[in-house]
Amino acid sequence: MRAKHLLNPGYSLPLATVGLALLLPWRAVDLLQQWDSLSPIAHAAAQTTPAPAPLPPPQPAAAVNALSADGKLLLEVARRNAELDKREHELQTRAAQVAAAGQLARQQIAELQSLRKEVETLAAQQYSAAEADLNLLVGLYSNMKPVQAAAVLGKLDARKAAAILQRLDTRSAGPILAGMEPQAALAITEELEQRHAAFQR
Repeated sequence: MRAKHLLNPGYSLPLATVGLALLLPWRAVDLLQQWDSLSPIAHAAAQTTPAPAPLPPPQPAAAVNALSADGKLLLEVARRNAELDKREHELQTRAAQVAAAGQLARQQIAELQSLRKEVETLAAQQYSAAEADLNLLVGLYSNMKPVQAAAVLGKLDARKAAAILQRLDTRSAGPILAGMEPQAALAITEELEQRHAAFQR
């Protein structure tokens, strides 16, 4: 009857439990012995392995925002400085160009003034020479007979003949003009009137 109970499957679970309970102390002793054998190695490894560096404390959000704002400010200042340097360089370049243009303009003005003086001197010389030639002709025509002077002046250009007659004495110019051909005398008379009107303006 007892054997039947032992063979009964319902009794196999208590028997397995009892067996495990008896084996656990022996297994625990074995594990403790293995741990003791490994503990010096683990202790030495713990001593040789450097401890990790402590992490810096987390910065508050306000400090991070302040650093970010400072960085932006520095970047803006650097950008402004670069822009100011660029503008200063441009201004210096323009100033140099203006100075060079001013120097060139002054040089050209000096050259023009010198050329003007030369032209004025040449014009004065030519005017003096023309006046001398005209005075010489006036003297020659004043010493000629009216008929001879009329024959020569009547063939000249009206402007040149009028310039000579204008400088002659009225007593000499009248007979010379009267001795000319009518067309030549008319042209010279009109030129004399224009000259007289120009003096009256």
